[in-house]
Amino acid sequence: MTVLLYHDVVARSDADSVGFPGPLAARYKLEPDRFEAHLDAIASTGLEVGFLPWLSDRDSLLPRSRTVLTFDDGGASALLIGRALEQRGWRGYFFIPTSAVGRRGFLDVEGIKALAARGHVVGTHSHTHPTYMGRLPLSELVGEWQRSRDVLGEILGEEPDVASVPGGFLSARVIESAARAGLRVLMTSEPSRRVRWFGDLTILGRFGIWSSTSPSRAAAYAACSRRARAQLWIEWRAKHATKRVSPAAYQRLRALRASHRRVR
Repeated sequence: MTVLLYHDVVARSDADSVGFPGPLAARYKLEPDRFEAHLDAIASTGLEVGFLPWLSDRDSLLPRSRTVLTFDDGGASALLIGRALEQRGWRGYFFIPTSAVGRRGFLDVEGIKALAARGHVVGTHSHTHPTYMGRLPLSELVGEWQRSRDVLGEILGEEPDVASVPGGFLSARVIESAARAGLRVLMTSEPSRRVRWFGDLTILGRFGIWSSTSPSRAAAYAACSRRARAQLWIEWRAKHATKRVSPAAYQRLRALRASHRRVR
């Protein structure tokens, strides 16, 4: 089983109008035509696209032929994304930072209800989307998850039990806090198919998609290409190490690279 991590889908010229603004966020946004090409490439693999299997039985085998599509940040493009999946008979996971609900460029209450009514899974992406969530104290982390679950529970009538970590900054405290908040599944940005557990909490890695990721590369992740996965793992490890040593330096480097790409 492979879990792919997407964000918003929007024309490059309108990137700041959907989801989080700025060149750093834009690095994760796909243009609509390119997103459709990604979905076509994934479909061409013949793999099943669907939901997570029941993960509580640790002795059960996960379906290797399944691809799971997830979308972080709760941008208003989620409704467009949902329709693209539905046209193929697919459904996805949409993770919402609840402090952004109803803000310009983000899903509102009716949009969240519509996604759930159309068969997609809505989960929490924390409440305030901290840049470096792994550095927060345990009590604040539990509060981030629980407040977001409370908000989504009010909207949907039931609190979600699946979450994704904002910013990809995972720590032991983030994992413990998710378990304390009653979550059952926590998705990270670590490009790995390994499944871990912390009590009743299942922890899953995801293979991140950037605006520069080609459709063939996305399909290669889904199809378990060792070469494609190894390249992403090396890139992720380098980014992860820099982020942990100096978050400020990491942000400056990302901003410089993003600005350079925009100039070109």
